[in-house]
Amino acid sequence: MIRSLAAGAAATGAVALAAHAALGGYVARRLIAPRAAKSYAPIRIGDGTVSVAATADSRQPGTYGMWLPDGSHLVIGDIVGDEGERIERALLERPAHLPDGEAAGAWTSQSIGTPESVGPTRHVAIPLTRGGTADAWEIGDPDAADGRWTIHVHGLRSSRHGALRSTPAAADAGWMSLVVSYAGDDEAAPAESLPSSLGTREWRDVDDAIGYAVSRGAREIVLVAWSMGGTIAMLALERSVHREAVAGLVLIAPALDWTRIVDRAIRGARLPASVGAAALTVLGSRLGSRALGLIEAVDARALNWVDGPRPAPAVPTLIVHSLRDPVVPVSGSMAYVKRHPDAELVAFDASGHCNEANQDPRRFHDAITGFLRAL
Repeated sequence: MIRSLAAGAAATGAVALAAHAALGGYVARRLIAPRAAKSYAPIRIGDGTVSVAATADSRQPGTYGMWLPDGSHLVIGDIVGDEGERIERALLERPAHLPDGEAAGAWTSQSIGTPESVGPTRHVAIPLTRGGTADAWEIGDPDAADGRWTIHVHGLRSSRHGALRSTPAAADAGWMSLVVSYAGDDEAAPAESLPSSLGTREWRDVDDAIGYAVSRGAREIVLVAWSMGGTIAMLALERSVHREAVAGLVLIAPALDWTRIVDRAIRGARLPASVGAAALTVLGSRLGSRALGLIEAVDARALNWVDGPRPAPAVPTLIVHSLRDPVVPVSGSMAYVKRHPDAELVAFDASGHCNEANQDPRRFHDAITGFLRAL
């Protein structure tokens, strides 16, 4: 009987272990999966307002955007009415062809619809070392900038439109902006089938963008990196052949320690901490990464510039991060600044991830503009 109980316990343990590993694989897949297709919902436009479904996002304070199925963009302002199931918000900008009435829209934090609304824009294609090109926007007057360029790097499951929010500050400081795309992002083909490598491959495309800027006359470059873009920027500064041209960093809610980020997600989902460890193990294993569709394994634990052995770049660094960020813990940015005297943290009280520019635009703008002018 004891032997049968032991065998049963062993079988139960094996099943539990397999289920645990499967859950870790699911978390890993969710972490690196490409963005889902935009979800359009009914909206109603009229009298300078737009009515949208009440959600956690649409109830956020600040200025946001909405994409229409034809690619048009609305700029959405403050809440002006709350009907329970629907929210009425100010409509700040709309395309000329869009009449009042019923329409469909997808909510977004991308509050700037076109680079042309920031300044003179060239649509360029950056040659990539891996082959092909990456689309980018070059914003500003290179002669007036006198060799001072910012390169804006968006985060995971996003696109260049998300990084546009930092370009007005660069323009007002007198710097050029290069807003880049990279492998596997929301617009790079085949985005729907290429998972993220958390920056371990994407940094090469940003390195090519740095080289492009240098070829266009850039003498001082500041990388302005959002969320996972922070990982990309750090890897580029470790490995880029052009790193001497990088004079500073602006990091917005940066992913500087992926173990912290996964732990936060696991706690939010009320799962055991060991599931997060399992997910990181899956990402870093040859078989697990292959099952996830990755080209190579990703050692996410090693992507830590906060409290690990990895050295940080010795360049002036501005970090913009909300104390209430639900995705990337601000504790990582706090610990980074404490460890690195070249870094400064400007803390915000914004809700949501990377919503500092949406909810406190003047302070966000002034922090970046002041940093760039001081270099």
